[in-house]
Amino acid sequence: MNPTQKQLTIPAALADLTPADILRCAARYLELRGWTRASYYDRTTETAFPPACVTGAIGMAVYGDCMPTLTGANSDCNPALRHLADYLWRDGSVPERDYYGALCASGWEIVADFNDHAGHTLADVLDVLRDAADDYDWTHATEDQLETYAEHEYSQERLPTRAGFLAWRGAR
Repeated sequence: MNPTQKQLTIPAALADLTPADILRCAARYLELRGWTRASYYDRTTETAFPPACVTGAIGMAVYGDCMPTLTGANSDCNPALRHLADYLWRDGSVPERDYYGALCASGWEIVADFNDHAGHTLADVLDVLRDAADDYDWTHATEDQLETYAEHEYSQERLPTRAGFLAWRGAR
């Protein structure tokens, strides 16, 4: 990059968002604004924040606006989409169709398959988003976080658990 070019900056609050944070924000967006299938956003409503599918809600969490496409190779949504797709696949919530190709691209096809499944309700979608966020926090916990949590539990004469760690982390 040339020194005369303006570098892209991400506001400090957004720069620290993990895929878990994005998934929780997407769940909250769907709770507040509504859920749809088969398209990113429900364009039949005249609002800046329309009902969205899971991928659209992730886009709203990342960009704060309706985006025309969220599946580009450099999309800021990709880490959250990839983790959610991997979680859905490991959980057995989606069929194994072309898993590796979809996951390598961005994961949005796996997420779209899950979102558009006729048997799912908004409650199912919210549960999966929050469970996937917890899974990310658990699988990406640092050694220092785990040690600090374990020391806290032992000082309270309790054994450390996954659920306890997630509650402890959420309270911080």
